[in-house]
Amino acid sequence: MEYGHDHPTRHILVVDDELSILHAVERELKGRRLGRYAFTVAGFTDPRQALVAAERQTFDAVISDFRMPGMDGLEFLKALAAIQPDCPRLVLSGQTDMDSLVRMVNETHIYRFIAKPWPAYMLQAALAQAIDYAETLAENRRLAEAARQRQLSELLPEPAAVEQLLIVDDDMGVLNSLARVLTHHSKSDGLFAAILAEQHGQPRRRTLAEDHISVQITPSPAYALQMAERVVFSCIIADYRMPEMNGIELLQRFAARQPDCSRILISGQIGEAELAQAIQQAHIFAFVEKPWSDFELKANIALALAQHRLQLENRWLAAFMRPEAEPAASGVFPG
Repeated sequence: MEYGHDHPTRHILVVDDELSILHAVERELKGRRLGRYAFTVAGFTDPRQALVAAERQTFDAVISDFRMPGMDGLEFLKALAAIQPDCPRLVLSGQTDMDSLVRMVNETHIYRFIAKPWPAYMLQAALAQAIDYAETLAENRRLAEAARQRQLSELLPEPAAVEQLLIVDDDMGVLNSLARVLTHHSKSDGLFAAILAEQHGQPRRRTLAEDHISVQITPSPAYALQMAERVVFSCIIADYRMPEMNGIELLQRFAARQPDCSRILISGQIGEAELAQAIQQAHIFAFVEKPWSDFELKANIALALAQHRLQLENRWLAAFMRPEAEPAASGVFPG
């Protein structure tokens, strides 16, 4: 980490096959500083050269175009994540399609999608938010690992016996169908365990067996927000098009009440602009298209629950390592 005057320096990797875009990004990031960071930029028109650079240097964030010849943004970001998994990912593009954007959300968990041309100074604000978020997670992981090395993980509270899921959709038929899918244990649930073992390597429960989850449903977004005052949820799945309040607004407001709850958007009618809004404003973990595949739905929810659990564990252990905010050494994780 470098410091210049009052602005800590952060190193940004930028990949776009158009040289003019690289120069525009560099001008904006090196121009007037609106936040507390200063930025250095490593720009590449060839994604493969950018991956070579990532092998040699750690970056604080990456901004990638989507449509590039030879290797598109999705392929590049997946390769980068294998090299630098903690590097927050932002996509800057003027041309995408819905299928590709959905895959980017679900497979690389991009932090922001920014359409070209972008509003002035948006990149500085988006990067600062992404870096702050990533650094908080990294610090928690560092402290959690220190706690595990001291064998303090044995003091972890037991996970809640039941994960609480909330589904919000104005169609009662959809609500009942989703509830049946999520509470029905099938032979394919073993595959979810394998997916999560590969992703997280933790021995804690990873299936969606009916005795491990409780599914609550409501057709009313307003009532869902009331429920958030009474029940701690691990995951909320919300439809986009609802007359009372759209799913993006609901997930935003729900996150203000329960920021640790994983958020999944589901819809059969949504445009690219709306999905981009869901990424930047509601920070969705995944998007599932209607009509859904049961496998895709359950896999996304299982991964969301695993991430939720890992974040809670890391935060608890990190708090234990901070003397000023030690948690009780016994108890139960929120469910």
